[in-house]
Amino acid sequence: MMKSQFLLLLSAFLLAAAQDFDFFYFVQQWPASYCDTKRSCCYPKSGKPEADFGIHGLWPNYNGGSYPSNCDPDSPFHPSTIANLTSEMGRKWPSLTCPSSDGLSFWEHEWEKHGTCSESVLTQYQYFQTALNLKQKANLLQILQDAGIKPNGGFYTTEAISEAIREGLGYAPGIQCNVDKGGNRQLYQIFLCVDTSGTDFIDCPVMSKSARCDGLIEFPPFSSGLGPDHQEEEYVERSQVIRNMKSHFSLLLLSAFLHLTLSAALSSAQDFDFFYFVQQWPGSYCDTKRSCCYPKSGKPESDFGIHGLWPNYNDGSYPSNCDPDSPFHPSTIANLTSEMAREWPTLSCPSSDGLRFWEHEWEKHGTCSESLLSQYNYFQTALNLKHRANLLQILQQAGIEPDGGFYRKDAISEAIEQGIGYTPGVECNVDEGGNRQLYQIYLCVDPSGSDFIHCPVLPRQKCGERIEFPVF
Repeated sequence: MMKSQFLLLLSAFLLAAAQDFDFFYFVQQWPASYCDTKRSCCYPKSGKPEADFGIHGLWPNYNGGSYPSNCDPDSPFHPSTIANLTSEMGRKWPSLTCPSSDGLSFWEHEWEKHGTCSESVLTQYQYFQTALNLKQKANLLQILQDAGIKPNGGFYTTEAISEAIREGLGYAPGIQCNVDKGGNRQLYQIFLCVDTSGTDFIDCPVMSKSARCDGLIEFPPFSSGLGPDHQEEEYVERSQVIRNMKSHFSLLLLSAFLHLTLSAALSSAQDFDFFYFVQQWPGSYCDTKRSCCYPKSGKPESDFGIHGLWPNYNDGSYPSNCDPDSPFHPSTIANLTSEMAREWPTLSCPSSDGLRFWEHEWEKHGTCSESLLSQYNYFQTALNLKHRANLLQILQQAGIEPDGGFYRKDAISEAIEQGIGYTPGVECNVDEGGNRQLYQIYLCVDPSGSDFIHCPVLPRQKCGERIEFPVF
């Protein structure tokens, strides 16, 4: 009797696990748009990729717009597992980040951040094979070219691009843009939605809202034979062509363009709905199989540290990498770095001074709030919020100590609600022994960065009823 009850519970658990996300985003990226920004790019060690859309990732998502991430620290990336796929992945899933690489670190990131959240359905090998299969089924470049939309530096409406893909695949895509060196919006990434088995494209439960693509957007060339050293001359030549094209615009079109630009500028201050202010417990970051590395300045204090201040939308999705023309400048925050090293430390390996971590946070998240907060104000605002939300003190006053004990997740949430006045989101990870532990706390903040607010949507995370609060 007991055995049958156990098997029934195990079966229910496994069935639930298989449904722990609602759909995949399958994301393909146009390489020229990645390279044609002020940050440029580096080709893989194998050479320049083909002039074709490349895979960015296969990302589990929830219908509400939020997504799980880094779901299983006990399932690291093993290159040997996909040894017979790497040649094809080198062509269809290339890395363009600098310095040049063989792609392994990129694929490792994709597996550990996204793939581990689908391993109830797909093994590591199947995860990458599934993405390659989807790439074969969605030949975006061919679809667009068949519709007369070519990567020749011309400008096309987002509606025309979306309609062409819908006609070709049967489902409407999400379209993400970035900005080239001349300030033009350009086609960057295409999002398609896929069922949880990774087999079939589906109608998107929620469209990605990663970047504005209003009006005409450029589809830049990825010319053969040009390496990174020649990108500047290619850009100059193409910019001259674009300038010549623009000189023939009618005054009426120019007037309309200025009107749209002004409208966009006026609305940009409202281009996200709230911030997530995220603090992280260092003991839980370090107490996993991947461990951690202390900053060059030494071991951080035994206190919650800032992870980030992240603009979000009310539906759970979020903007990212909004302004390639606004890079991180350490000199801008020179008088904050000492405090940031204490309150916003990095624990990633190898040991560092934190600058790369803060650069990532600014460029991915901070640039999406710069209509309200300058780079300096963005970091200062996060520090101010940290001082107002002393999470460790709040929890200790409620008898919840970082002593390796187990506490009810609801008790942690209630203590913070009592101390701050608003319900937090609680995120867990898994320690080396397989125990769920308190990892990150999410508080919601108004768009000005001044006041905590009720969360329009809370991140969905698996924590269980009782979770560990580990020692640091």
